[in-house]
Amino acid sequence: MNFSAIAAKYGDGYVRRIHKKILIDFMRITSFIILTLTISAQMLTASNVKGQRMGEVRVKLKLNRESLSEALEKIEKQTPFHFLYRSEEIGEIGKLNLVETTTTLDKLLEALLANSSLDFRQVNRHIVITKKSETPSTIANEKNVYKNPIIRADIDIRGRVIDQTKHGMPGVSVWVVGSRSGTTTDKDGNFNIKVPDSSAVLEFSYLGYLSKKIGVASGNYKSVTLMPDDNNLNEVVINTGRFERKAGTFTGAVAAFTGAELKQVTNQNVIQGLAILDPSFQILDNINLGSDPNNLPNIQLRGQTGIPENLENEFGNQPNQPLFILDGFETTLEKIYDLNINFVKSITLLKDAAAKSMYGSKAGNGVVVIETIEPQAGKLRLSYQASLNVTAPDLSSYELTNSRQKLQAELLAGKYTSADPLTQASLLRDYSINQKAMMDGVDTYWLSQPLQNGYGQRHTLMMDGGDQAMRYSANVAYNKTTGVMKGSDRTSVNGQFNLIYRVNKISFRNNLSIDRNIAKNSPYGSFSEYSKMNPYWRIYDDNGNLIPSYAMSSGLFNISGQLAYNPLYNASLNIKDGSNYTNVIENFSTEWNIVKNLRLSGRLGLSLQNNESELFYPASHTRYLNVDVTSPEYNNRGMYTVSNGKTANYNGDILLAYSVQAGKHLVYANAVYAMNQITGRSVGQTMVGFPNDKMDDITFGNGYAAGSKASGAENTSRTVSTSGAVNYSFDNRFLADFAYSLNGGSQFGRTNRWGGFWSTSIGWNLQNEQFIKNIEAIDRLRITASTGVTGTQGGNAYKSLARYRYITNVNYNGDLGMELMGLPNNDLMWQSVRDNNIGFDLGFLKSANLRVDYYIKDTKNLLSDQIVAPSAGFNSYAENIGEVRNKGFQVAASVRVFNNPKNRSNLNLFLNVAHNTNKISKVSNSLEQLNSAKDNAQQNGSLGTAEGRATLQNPSTRYEPNQSTTAIWVVPSLGIDPANGMEIYLKKDGTQTYVWSAADYVVGGDSNAKYTGSFGSNFQYKGFNANFAFSFRLGGQMYNSSLVTKVEDADFNYNVDIRALEERWKTPGQQSLYKDIALIMPTRPTSRFVQDLDELIFSSVSLSYNFSELNFMKQSRIKGLQFGVNLNDLARISTVRTERGLDYPYARTMSFSLSANF
Repeated sequence: MNFSAIAAKYGDGYVRRIHKKILIDFMRITSFIILTLTISAQMLTASNVKGQRMGEVRVKLKLNRESLSEALEKIEKQTPFHFLYRSEEIGEIGKLNLVETTTTLDKLLEALLANSSLDFRQVNRHIVITKKSETPSTIANEKNVYKNPIIRADIDIRGRVIDQTKHGMPGVSVWVVGSRSGTTTDKDGNFNIKVPDSSAVLEFSYLGYLSKKIGVASGNYKSVTLMPDDNNLNEVVINTGRFERKAGTFTGAVAAFTGAELKQVTNQNVIQGLAILDPSFQILDNINLGSDPNNLPNIQLRGQTGIPENLENEFGNQPNQPLFILDGFETTLEKIYDLNINFVKSITLLKDAAAKSMYGSKAGNGVVVIETIEPQAGKLRLSYQASLNVTAPDLSSYELTNSRQKLQAELLAGKYTSADPLTQASLLRDYSINQKAMMDGVDTYWLSQPLQNGYGQRHTLMMDGGDQAMRYSANVAYNKTTGVMKGSDRTSVNGQFNLIYRVNKISFRNNLSIDRNIAKNSPYGSFSEYSKMNPYWRIYDDNGNLIPSYAMSSGLFNISGQLAYNPLYNASLNIKDGSNYTNVIENFSTEWNIVKNLRLSGRLGLSLQNNESELFYPASHTRYLNVDVTSPEYNNRGMYTVSNGKTANYNGDILLAYSVQAGKHLVYANAVYAMNQITGRSVGQTMVGFPNDKMDDITFGNGYAAGSKASGAENTSRTVSTSGAVNYSFDNRFLADFAYSLNGGSQFGRTNRWGGFWSTSIGWNLQNEQFIKNIEAIDRLRITASTGVTGTQGGNAYKSLARYRYITNVNYNGDLGMELMGLPNNDLMWQSVRDNNIGFDLGFLKSANLRVDYYIKDTKNLLSDQIVAPSAGFNSYAENIGEVRNKGFQVAASVRVFNNPKNRSNLNLFLNVAHNTNKISKVSNSLEQLNSAKDNAQQNGSLGTAEGRATLQNPSTRYEPNQSTTAIWVVPSLGIDPANGMEIYLKKDGTQTYVWSAADYVVGGDSNAKYTGSFGSNFQYKGFNANFAFSFRLGGQMYNSSLVTKVEDADFNYNVDIRALEERWKTPGQQSLYKDIALIMPTRPTSRFVQDLDELIFSSVSLSYNFSELNFMKQSRIKGLQFGVNLNDLARISTVRTERGLDYPYARTMSFSLSANF
């Protein structure tokens, strides 16, 4: 066919349609051929099996003191037949011995059953072994059962498998003893299986748990409890994301949790649940953004290894953020934050070098490995979960004045007092107006105006099935989180498709995930704008219209004619403030079991994400109300900012795994070659001049903002690594691990592109020693020790390179110029983290567990920005500038108080405690210059702006040797002088003064708590389950900035904390914590406001009931039905009274959930 001629006559579009039609026809024909061949092969196989007789099949067999059931299993592996029998009947035959023999199957069975009361017969593809006394009619009926597919004698059995905490266990193998009939439990532990008759016996098995056999006639299969096999702990598998290790021989410090354990403490998101389960996994409290659903948390694991202020960059990396691995591939915090919690199968925290060293240069901050639920073999299963979430704002930390109290405070502060008679008269008029409003009953509670009770919902539909050759699953989830600020929400739609295919020794797995997320910020603005509004101001005028602004006059700052804007007015406008992203992840892996104990696997992963954000303020926004019509900026009122970004993450690795056992020696070895490339690109622009809120497209703008133009950023980083790990065990008593990883990265200097990272560790399973085995109370006793070096990455991808920018707005003889953006550093090297860990693990009395870890973590070659003279044309360049040490311990304890299998009741308690101290070991001159610059800003800063005032009021972060990175630096205070209401400071030379000086800075406390932890309980009675979890922090301090901004430095032009009225100094001789109410000078960092912070948080309550055992459920097609109620962040008891949620309030959450399995 001449496609060129066709194209010339009909056009390229016609040719493309021809190509498409041919391709579709080819695919149809290919699919038909494959389907025909598959069906034919199955028919042929079935025909051959059905047509074969026992006398035609030859078997080779050798037995050495083996049972009859073991002999039959060996025969099944060589023949197309399956045996059916009753285990109690074949149990009469003792151990069998048989020299290696090759004969036909019928003669072999005659020999095995000789001198017994058993007989055998062939029924199609089955060989039935029964008592010889059975009647011919019984035999005939059994033949009919297997010969006629319409006649069924099977009994349909339904039940549920639970663990010792009474939670459903997914993936448990359920087999009919003596047959090949079996299934696995679903995600809630429910199973459905057919048995020949009531004499059948079911066997339940799961890795790391004691197997159990239950007769159908007993009825005990309805609820089966599997207990952990504490004496065989090495069967429990630790998933590191790249390989698996038996827990009994693994010496690394890890914390592993199942998806069920995660959902016991929360049904909201993975991050929140992990923070409750393990206190070393910390979410740093952000008192400004509170419960904003669109704010990603700041996370650290076992303390800080970097300096957050200097290492953050435009792509959102945090220097202390752990590495996240999802199903074996590196992923982002945003992906984990939006991950549907129902998809999670297990989570493992890798904490020390022995556990995380295979990730080399990226593992210094710890590794979080998340594994999602795999499809299970069996009939098609459907699972549906729905939840309704209700969030309510928590304003318990706010104690503001009402109208009467506010006027009284204003009078005492001198707001209505002036030395100028004309000004005094004006101020008195203002006071009369405000007093009349108060007398008329105006007492506006502004805090409630932008808030709401948020109603969100989550829906999850999961489907899976298949057989041992091919398994599949498809999952769809929808989650809408509605915030407590009106108009703020976060909506996520997720879709996953998993396919696992096995053929002979090779298996393939493909995982496709598509996420769509839309985040909307509240048009009501910052919550702080409402907390400062005066209560005697009305919201609406007499006509019911919003009042856009309020006139302010004050004798405090000689203010006259200024306007305070009504933040509700902006909410009535068409404002845009939001972002969205689309993420597509395609992960493919294959595994080849070359020979016994030798496995080769390869993985390829691609993650693509598109980000968009926009921010639109029209000219009618209150920020432009002061722009006069005659101003040249009048036509530039209104702003529209848009940005677009694209990121692509490419991952690939090849892994070779080998294991061998020789006598008492057991060795596991792994070798990995991995590659990774992350690229990011973003562009943005800001246009001005949007006359009204209906012109809400960027093309309506008048032009770019003054001095600006379209901007963009690009980031590409590449890493390659070659790693090896060896795990050795002798007699399951003495253990040793060694790992080495050679990493190359593009982010670092030419002379230090490559870095070597390693770990070595040892362990001793004392419970396997004879002198411990005799102590019945001890189930498990192990000690481990590890040391090693890993690294961290982050920041700008080109920080080691000289970077230039073209100067496009001027030229020299037609040529463009360039300016240097940053100096190169060819010696810039990896930030390395040396981990040392000692672990102690104890299990005793079959019901209690204790794990203790002590660690020292040293960060060297700390990455930060070196400050240079401004004459260089830029302020800093990347450099290795210091060292930091983290030191601490963690204790995890749990105990089963009681357990009564008869009524399925139990009570379990848990306690987790973590302690971490942080100290700067070494700093460069650059950090000393940075400290001096901050001191100067606080000593001589301006009060003209809110930012300038905040700089003066709040302690700055300083970096000095032998001090913590979280130290609170203040000037020592001796309190308020009762004679005049002024603060008395203590200088370093011991003298007293009224003058604050940055030269007198000392460490007044540490915001890092000495102890953090969680404790709680789990109770179950039959189908009812209750979980309670509390969190706490002890021993730290905080600088109570609310006492500064809302009490001592309160701006009486706006609303203030009630303590500004009741507790500030007013008269000579008064003892007070706060200075004179009439003083208006700012309060700089002082030890008076460093307070001990101890907190107890009622983190979560989870109540649920499982209806599976009720009679109506047994008669329905629903395999499992459960209803639950979750409550999060119920209450907080704190030793510090401070405003929390300044820009976005905190919230309490209640969730109602329903799950059903079909």
